Amino acid sequence: MSKLFVSSFTHPIARSTLAGPSRLPHRPFSSIPPVSGRQVLGRITPKRIAVPRSAVENGSFSGSTREGAGLTNSSSSLPRRSIWRPIVFCGLLGGGGYAAAAIYTNNDTQQWGDKLGGSSWWRKGQSQPSDREIQRAKQLEGARSAQKTLNNLPNTLSFLPNFLLIPVLRTYVMASEYYLNTPSAQLAPMGLIFVMGNVFVWWKLRRLEPFMRKWWLHRPIVFGTKRDEWRNCVTMFTSVLSHQSLPHLAFNSLALFSFGSAAYSYISSSPSFPSLTSSTHTPHFLAFLLTAGLFSSLGSHLWTNIFRYPALMKALTHPARISRPQALMSHQGILPSLGASGAIYAALTLTACAYPDSSVGIIFIPFVSVPIGMGVAGMVTLDLIGLFRGWRLFDHVAHLSGALFGFVYYRVGREAWQWTREQFGAQPKGSGLF
Repeated sequence: MSKLFVSSFTHPIARSTLAGPSRLPHRPFSSIPPVSGRQVLGRITPKRIAVPRSAVENGSFSGSTREGAGLTNSSSSLPRRSIWRPIVFCGLLGGGGYAAAAIYTNNDTQQWGDKLGGSSWWRKGQSQPSDREIQRAKQLEGARSAQKTLNNLPNTLSFLPNFLLIPVLRTYVMASEYYLNTPSAQLAPMGLIFVMGNVFVWWKLRRLEPFMRKWWLHRPIVFGTKRDEWRNCVTMFTSVLSHQSLPHLAFNSLALFSFGSAAYSYISSSPSFPSLTSSTHTPHFLAFLLTAGLFSSLGSHLWTNIFRYPALMKALTHPARISRPQALMSHQGILPSLGASGAIYAALTLTACAYPDSSVGIIFIPFVSVPIGMGVAGMVTLDLIGLFRGWRLFDHVAHLSGALFGFVYYRVGREAWQWTREQFGAQPKGSGLF
């Protein structure tokens, strides 16, 4: 945030002199007559107020101590150390989202299996439809639905003149064909990019700015009650979809479309042991990004509260402190965070591990590409340097947490997904169930 420093200055007043030893009589600017003599106000002795250790650890002062230290009861109170509540929140939301995605995949697979196999193959062990057959059937079903909608559109939009109706129908046809012919590995990242674009537009609406700052920015340091701490946990999820600047949104969208599509292709492939029939892999992909985004947000949050919180409290409780707590936080680089970079780092690392022979391009240097492993290693090294040198441009801990999550998910992610689906009733191919 840029700051404007304004320095005050005074102009010297030239004194005019007359010839000879005499000077013009001095006339004060004030009309109040000067007070004879010098008034002594007395001597002011500054006092230092000691802060009890218990008050520091509990994150609150008593009324007299708070007033004596120059703190108010609202925005200037001491922050709370926030550790276990964010862990519980991310565990519940990430685990619940992962389980919900597995349940949806099982139900959707069973419905399409019933349509293609007459429902008897679930119990009698008959031949199960393959993933490719289900995808083909879903594409044909989508084409029939799009054709039905196209046939009804002229009647629905009969109030439009022909010069408007015809472009609308052509646009619908092109959009439907693109949706039906585009693989899911590209449609899923595009859907997330659409959501992030809408959140970006909300940031540009001045009326929504207070709402966006409260619910779409994550602040690792919490001022307030336990309820405020729980409320702050929500932003660990919403901030992943939030971007304030257009370059930030553009770079993340490009990276998500590229590496997200590759990560989708990998997690949709079968592991070495008997796999499960799947009608869709989009829930798995969304669950992967959800848990990756939460893990990166949690890593950054815990790093601040475990390693940087003590230094902040030492500065806040210093007897000579005159700055507000928020100003000290900004000075120490403890700033609100937002963006999907952590989840994208997870997709990038997963792609690098799954496809080590691929290459990545450098966005600012066209026609130049490097091996993806070298590129990821360079980015991780840069984040490590930025972390230990205190660079404030990026959230380096979130990036490193996302990279760690992507590596771990490459090792055990597909097996964990299959195990989760099996806990909700799915069974490997050839067992009579889905």
